[in-house]
Amino acid sequence: MPTELTQAIVTGYTDYKDNDRMLTLFSAARGRIDCKARNCRKPTSALLSCAQPFVFGDFELFSSNDRVTVNTCDVRETFYPLREDVDRFMTASVCTQLCNTVIEHESPDEQLFSLLYHLLSFLAYSDSDPNDLLIAFLLHYLDHAGYRPSLTRCAVCRRDIRADAVLFYSAEAGGVVCAACPHGGKPVSKLALEAMRRILLLSHDELNRVVLKPALREELFPLLKKSCANMLGSGDRAVALLDQIG
Repeated sequence: MPTELTQAIVTGYTDYKDNDRMLTLFSAARGRIDCKARNCRKPTSALLSCAQPFVFGDFELFSSNDRVTVNTCDVRETFYPLREDVDRFMTASVCTQLCNTVIEHESPDEQLFSLLYHLLSFLAYSDSDPNDLLIAFLLHYLDHAGYRPSLTRCAVCRRDIRADAVLFYSAEAGGVVCAACPHGGKPVSKLALEAMRRILLLSHDELNRVVLKPALREELFPLLKKSCANMLGSGDRAVALLDQIG
Protein backbone atom coordinates (compact mmCIF):
# COMPACT_ATOMS: atom_id res chain seq x y z
CA MET A 1 0.00 0.00 0.00
CA PRO A 2 1.41 3.42 -0.95
CA THR A 3 2.88 5.75 1.65
CA GLU A 4 3.74 9.33 0.73
CA LEU A 5 5.45 12.25 2.46
CA THR A 6 4.01 15.69 1.67
CA GLN A 7 4.45 19.17 3.12
CA ALA A 8 1.08 20.69 4.00
CA ILE A 9 -0.92 23.12 6.12
CA VAL A 10 -3.98 22.01 8.10
CA THR A 11 -6.79 24.17 6.73
CA GLY A 12 -9.72 22.50 8.45
CA TYR A 13 -10.86 19.62 10.63
CA THR A 14 -13.93 17.79 11.92
CA ASP A 15 -14.00 15.64 15.05
CA TYR A 16 -14.90 12.03 14.24
CA LYS A 17 -16.00 9.28 16.62
CA ASP A 18 -14.46 9.44 20.10
CA ASN A 19 -10.82 10.21 19.40
CA ASP A 20 -10.35 10.64 15.64
CA ARG A 21 -10.31 13.76 13.54
CA MET A 22 -10.89 14.30 9.81
CA LEU A 23 -8.33 16.76 8.50
CA THR A 24 -8.24 18.94 5.41
CA LEU A 25 -4.67 19.47 4.29
CA PHE A 26 -3.43 21.96 1.72
CA SER A 27 -0.33 20.62 0.00
CA ALA A 28 1.58 22.74 -2.51
CA ALA A 29 2.37 19.55 -4.44
CA ARG A 30 -1.02 17.81 -4.24
CA GLY A 31 -3.63 20.45 -3.55
CA ARG A 32 -6.41 19.41 -1.21
CA ILE A 33 -6.07 16.19 0.79
CA ASP A 34 -8.87 14.91 3.02
CA CYS A 35 -7.52 12.43 5.54
CA LYS A 36 -8.08 10.84 8.94
CA ALA A 37 -5.87 11.23 11.99
CA ARG A 38 -6.68 8.23 14.16
CA ASN A 39 -6.74 8.66 17.93
CA CYS A 40 -5.24 12.14 17.57
CA ARG A 41 -7.47 13.56 20.30
CA LYS A 42 -5.99 11.31 22.97
CA PRO A 43 -3.61 13.24 25.27
CA THR A 44 -0.87 10.69 24.62
CA SER A 45 -1.25 10.62 20.82
CA ALA A 46 1.80 11.39 18.70
CA LEU A 47 -0.58 13.13 16.27
CA LEU A 48 -2.08 15.49 18.84
CA SER A 49 0.19 18.40 17.91
CA CYS A 50 -0.37 18.12 14.16
CA ALA A 51 -4.16 17.72 14.11
CA GLN A 52 -4.73 21.41 14.83
CA PRO A 53 -5.72 24.31 12.57
CA PHE A 54 -2.92 26.17 10.76
CA VAL A 55 -0.23 23.55 11.57
CA PHE A 56 2.46 23.36 8.88
CA GLY A 57 4.50 20.17 8.65
CA ASP A 58 5.73 17.13 6.77
CA PHE A 59 2.88 14.61 6.79
CA GLU A 60 3.42 10.92 6.12
CA LEU A 61 0.20 9.69 4.55
CA PHE A 62 -1.02 6.14 3.96
CA SER A 63 -3.54 5.50 1.17
CA SER A 64 -5.81 2.46 0.90
CA ASN A 65 -9.10 2.02 -1.00
CA ASP A 66 -9.33 5.76 -1.72
CA ARG A 67 -8.96 6.56 1.97
CA VAL A 68 -6.03 8.49 3.38
CA THR A 69 -4.76 8.35 6.96
CA VAL A 70 -1.95 10.23 8.70
CA ASN A 71 0.84 7.94 9.89
CA THR A 72 3.21 10.56 11.31
CA CYS A 73 3.92 14.27 11.07
CA ASP A 74 7.07 16.28 11.57
CA VAL A 75 5.61 19.61 12.70
CA ARG A 76 7.56 22.56 11.31
CA GLU A 77 5.37 25.41 12.57
CA THR A 78 2.19 25.68 14.66
CA PHE A 79 1.72 29.47 14.36
CA TYR A 80 0.73 29.25 18.01
CA PRO A 81 0.38 33.04 18.62
CA LEU A 82 -2.74 32.97 16.43
CA ARG A 83 -4.53 31.14 19.24
CA GLU A 84 -3.83 34.00 21.65
CA ASP A 85 -5.52 36.76 19.63
CA VAL A 86 -9.15 36.53 18.57
CA ASP A 87 -8.82 38.91 15.60
CA ARG A 88 -5.75 37.16 14.21
CA PHE A 89 -7.31 33.73 14.74
CA MET A 90 -10.46 34.82 12.92
CA THR A 91 -8.49 36.28 10.02
CA ALA A 92 -6.47 33.07 9.70
CA SER A 93 -9.68 31.02 9.77
CA VAL A 94 -11.23 33.09 7.00
CA CYS A 95 -8.16 32.78 4.79
CA THR A 96 -7.80 29.02 5.25
CA GLN A 97 -11.50 28.60 4.44
CA LEU A 98 -11.11 30.74 1.32
CA CYS A 99 -8.28 28.43 0.23
CA ASN A 100 -10.40 25.34 0.93
CA THR A 101 -13.06 26.75 -1.36
CA VAL A 102 -10.82 26.83 -4.43
CA ILE A 103 -8.12 24.18 -3.97
CA GLU A 104 -8.76 20.88 -5.72
CA HIS A 105 -7.68 17.30 -5.08
CA GLU A 106 -4.45 16.30 -6.81
CA SER A 107 -4.04 19.81 -8.21
CA PRO A 108 -0.69 21.43 -7.27
CA ASP A 109 -0.93 25.11 -6.35
CA GLU A 110 2.38 26.50 -5.14
CA GLN A 111 1.34 30.15 -5.52
CA LEU A 112 -1.75 29.93 -3.34
CA PHE A 113 0.15 27.81 -0.82
CA SER A 114 2.84 30.49 -0.66
CA LEU A 115 0.22 33.20 -0.18
CA LEU A 116 -1.42 31.34 2.71
CA TYR A 117 1.90 30.42 4.36
CA HIS A 118 3.12 34.02 4.36
CA LEU A 119 -0.25 35.29 5.56
CA LEU A 120 -0.17 32.93 8.56
CA SER A 121 3.46 33.85 9.27
CA PHE A 122 2.79 37.58 9.33
CA LEU A 123 -0.41 37.17 11.34
CA ALA A 124 1.44 35.13 13.97
CA TYR A 125 4.80 36.85 14.17
CA SER A 126 4.55 40.43 12.92
CA ASP A 127 3.00 43.60 14.28
CA SER A 128 1.00 44.15 11.10
CA ASP A 129 -2.66 44.97 11.54
CA PRO A 130 -4.65 41.79 10.76
CA ASN A 131 -7.16 43.84 8.76
CA ASP A 132 -4.39 45.16 6.50
CA LEU A 133 -3.07 41.62 6.00
CA LEU A 134 -6.57 40.39 5.19
CA ILE A 135 -7.06 43.09 2.56
CA ALA A 136 -3.72 42.22 0.98
CA PHE A 137 -4.60 38.51 1.05
CA LEU A 138 -8.01 39.08 -0.54
CA LEU A 139 -6.53 41.07 -3.42
CA HIS A 140 -3.90 38.44 -4.18
CA TYR A 141 -6.47 35.66 -3.69
CA LEU A 142 -8.84 37.22 -6.21
CA ASP A 143 -5.97 37.76 -8.62
CA HIS A 144 -4.84 34.14 -8.28
CA ALA A 145 -8.38 32.86 -8.88
CA GLY A 146 -8.66 34.86 -12.11
CA TYR A 147 -10.83 37.63 -10.64
CA ARG A 148 -8.26 40.43 -10.48
CA PRO A 149 -10.26 43.67 -10.30
CA SER A 150 -9.90 46.08 -13.21
CA LEU A 151 -8.25 49.13 -11.65
CA THR A 152 -7.00 51.33 -14.50
CA ARG A 153 -9.66 50.75 -17.15
CA CYS A 154 -13.44 50.82 -16.90
CA ALA A 155 -14.62 47.24 -16.44
CA VAL A 156 -17.53 47.94 -18.82
CA CYS A 157 -16.25 50.11 -21.67
CA ARG A 158 -12.50 49.43 -21.13
CA ARG A 159 -11.61 53.13 -21.32
CA ASP A 160 -8.61 54.34 -19.31
CA ILE A 161 -10.11 55.96 -16.19
CA ARG A 162 -6.99 57.21 -14.41
CA ALA A 163 -7.84 60.84 -15.22
CA ASP A 164 -11.53 60.56 -14.25
CA ALA A 165 -12.75 62.51 -11.22
CA VAL A 166 -15.78 60.32 -10.41
CA LEU A 167 -15.46 56.53 -10.32
CA PHE A 168 -17.39 53.55 -8.99
CA TYR A 169 -16.48 50.01 -7.96
CA SER A 170 -18.71 47.17 -9.08
CA ALA A 171 -17.91 43.59 -8.09
CA GLU A 172 -20.41 42.33 -10.66
CA ALA A 173 -18.73 44.30 -13.46
CA GLY A 174 -15.27 43.22 -12.33
CA GLY A 175 -13.75 46.36 -10.87
CA VAL A 176 -13.77 50.12 -11.41
CA VAL A 177 -16.50 51.60 -13.63
CA CYS A 178 -16.65 55.10 -15.13
CA ALA A 179 -19.57 57.44 -14.50
CA ALA A 180 -20.78 57.07 -18.10
CA CYS A 181 -21.40 53.31 -17.84
CA PRO A 182 -24.19 51.49 -15.98
CA HIS A 183 -22.77 49.92 -12.86
CA GLY A 184 -24.85 49.69 -9.67
CA GLY A 185 -21.60 49.95 -7.76
CA LYS A 186 -20.32 52.16 -4.97
CA PRO A 187 -18.23 55.33 -5.30
CA VAL A 188 -14.53 54.59 -4.93
CA SER A 189 -11.69 57.00 -4.27
CA LYS A 190 -8.56 57.28 -6.38
CA LEU A 191 -6.58 56.63 -3.23
CA ALA A 192 -8.29 53.24 -2.79
CA LEU A 193 -7.59 52.29 -6.40
CA GLU A 194 -3.94 53.26 -6.09
CA ALA A 195 -3.63 51.29 -2.86
CA MET A 196 -5.00 48.17 -4.57
CA ARG A 197 -2.62 48.62 -7.51
CA ARG A 198 0.37 48.90 -5.17
CA ILE A 199 -0.67 45.91 -3.04
CA LEU A 200 -0.93 43.72 -6.14
CA LEU A 201 2.67 44.62 -7.03
CA LEU A 202 3.95 43.17 -3.75
CA SER A 203 5.35 39.65 -3.51
CA HIS A 204 3.94 37.31 -0.86
CA ASP A 205 6.87 37.91 1.46
CA GLU A 206 6.21 41.65 1.34
CA LEU A 207 2.58 41.63 2.51
CA ASN A 208 3.61 42.93 5.92
CA ARG A 209 4.53 46.21 4.21
CA VAL A 210 0.83 47.04 3.79
CA VAL A 211 -0.10 49.78 6.27
CA LEU A 212 -3.47 51.44 5.67
CA LYS A 213 -5.15 54.36 7.37
CA PRO A 214 -8.46 53.44 9.05
CA ALA A 215 -10.60 55.34 6.52
CA LEU A 216 -8.92 53.58 3.59
CA ARG A 217 -9.21 50.20 5.33
CA GLU A 218 -12.92 50.80 5.86
CA GLU A 219 -13.35 51.68 2.19
CA LEU A 220 -11.43 48.73 0.76
CA PHE A 221 -12.68 45.82 2.83
CA PRO A 222 -16.38 45.98 1.81
CA LEU A 223 -15.39 46.22 -1.87
CA LEU A 224 -13.15 43.16 -1.72
CA LYS A 225 -15.66 41.24 0.38
CA LYS A 226 -18.27 41.91 -2.31
CA SER A 227 -15.85 40.69 -5.00
CA CYS A 228 -15.31 37.45 -3.07
CA ALA A 229 -19.06 36.99 -2.66
CA ASN A 230 -19.53 37.60 -6.38
CA MET A 231 -16.86 34.99 -7.19
CA LEU A 232 -17.85 32.30 -4.67
CA GLY A 233 -21.56 32.94 -4.15
CA SER A 234 -23.17 34.70 -1.22
CA GLY A 235 -23.96 31.37 0.49
CA ASP A 236 -20.35 30.23 0.63
CA ARG A 237 -19.01 29.49 4.12
CA ALA A 238 -15.93 31.66 3.64
CA VAL A 239 -18.11 34.61 2.61
CA ALA A 240 -20.19 34.09 5.78
CA LEU A 241 -16.98 34.24 7.83
CA LEU A 242 -16.00 37.47 6.06
CA ASP A 243 -19.37 38.91 7.06
CA GLN A 244 -18.57 38.18 10.71
CA ILE A 245 -15.38 40.25 10.47
CA GLY A 246 -17.20 43.32 9.24
